[in-house]
Amino acid sequence: MLISMPCLLLVSYLHLSLKLLRNLHGLSLSLMSMCLASGYFVHSVVHIYSVPNTGIIGYVIQFFILSYFFWYFVVCFNVLLNVWYKLPCRVQLSKSWATFNFACYCFFAIAGPSSIVALTVQKGLPGMPSYFLQGLTESIRDSQRYFIPPVSTILFLSFLINILSFFGFQRVKGYELAEKKDQGQDPVQNSIAFDQQKFEDVKKDAKCVCLLGIILIISWLLEIVTFYSNSNSNYLLLCDMVNGLQGVWVLLIFLVVRRRRTIIMRWWRDRGSHEINETEMQELRKDKNPT
Repeated sequence: MLISMPCLLLVSYLHLSLKLLRNLHGLSLSLMSMCLASGYFVHSVVHIYSVPNTGIIGYVIQFFILSYFFWYFVVCFNVLLNVWYKLPCRVQLSKSWATFNFACYCFFAIAGPSSIVALTVQKGLPGMPSYFLQGLTESIRDSQRYFIPPVSTILFLSFLINILSFFGFQRVKGYELAEKKDQGQDPVQNSIAFDQQKFEDVKKDAKCVCLLGIILIISWLLEIVTFYSNSNSNYLLLCDMVNGLQGVWVLLIFLVVRRRRTIIMRWWRDRGSHEINETEMQELRKDKNPT
């Protein structure tokens, strides 16, 4: 988790700082990374300094970890929305509508985990997630009633959304071919042309989201095996390590792909490289002293 935190914060910072990455997908990914980094940070403090994990601190960790999975669902849904609605209908959201769309995402990603945490508090169960825990007793297994089933449901729904997005891309290819055939025949239709660049961007985003989804499902299955296992084998430690390194997977998937790597390197090279040859004050001084 300590290794994952700086990776997640770097992903969040770059998607908030770079204009080319600061879209609905980038903002959602940034908050997703920030939630997981926050959850890992509090979780690490609890284990390193032997802080009692009962009470509010357990609910805080539960909220951040659940919010991470909810934000992943939002990222998957954003790809689905682009593929099935925005790209085929050639929708260009205004700034106000984009803000409203992002506000809806924030409401879902905050209200969902908050409701689950509220149910956990109401039932009098500890909020500490199942990470680094084994369900050796019935009470410990019962404590994860509002963590393991919700996360499993969110991952299953995200998997279904990714499948729908795949069929959506097949449908969009038909629009792309029709666009090429009808090019130049209907000037009204050609005034709102198919956004090929956005299609390529969404396709790359979808590949990254699906790859992260595969890693999340594998990590979650390993987490379930670790929690419900009664042995003390060393492979359980390996399962926890794979789960704790999710920040590294997020960094590799969303920043090492070619397009984002090019954008980040260009941004890094341009920092402080702009040279100012003349200023208005210098021009005025030259006019006063022509010699």
